[in-house]
Amino acid sequence: MRAVVQTAVVGMLVLVLAGCGAAPSAPEGPQPAVTPSGRFTGPWADLFDLTYAQSTSDDERAALDDETVSAEEYAFFQDAILACLDGLGVSASFSSDGALDYAKPKDVSDDDIRRCNVDNGIRILALHDAIERNPAHLDETTIMLECLRRTGLVGEAYTAADLENGVDLDTLGDSPDFGGCAADPLNYRAG
Repeated sequence: MRAVVQTAVVGMLVLVLAGCGAAPSAPEGPQPAVTPSGRFTGPWADLFDLTYAQSTSDDERAALDDETVSAEEYAFFQDAILACLDGLGVSASFSSDGALDYAKPKDVSDDDIRRCNVDNGIRILALHDAIERNPAHLDETTIMLECLRRTGLVGEAYTAADLENGVDLDTLGDSPDFGGCAADPLNYRAG
């Protein structure tokens, strides 16, 4: 079985559907509200606070302390996830666009894979990808809707409420342009 996880796309969908939620592969169920700590500033302070509160290691907290996720830190957490998956017998790699591609043996559970991701910094990767994708932390619904309109997937009659309520998402999601908008809503242009 082959599986692909793209943190930016998954992270965007989580953010759009939950307002501002946990990163991909986060524990299921209600997440505790995070009170702003004042530790972080800038447009992504709320997600830094949430990610810091959900961090499971000193390495994660250290990566967050300076309010940036450097290329070195990003690579460190990718390597940690890959090493954990390798320990399970799962062949995996990250592509240049942040997608995690892996072949899961039948004897490895989805929970084991989720644990490798969560325990080894997937939230840090998702935070980095979200910032890269939307540096000013503009409203996700607005920028996604603008991109969908710009690419011609939806017309002016399609509203933010339609997008938030999932109107036609099953059809829209089949388009490569939807994936392009989800990955880079500020810059994507239909090919």
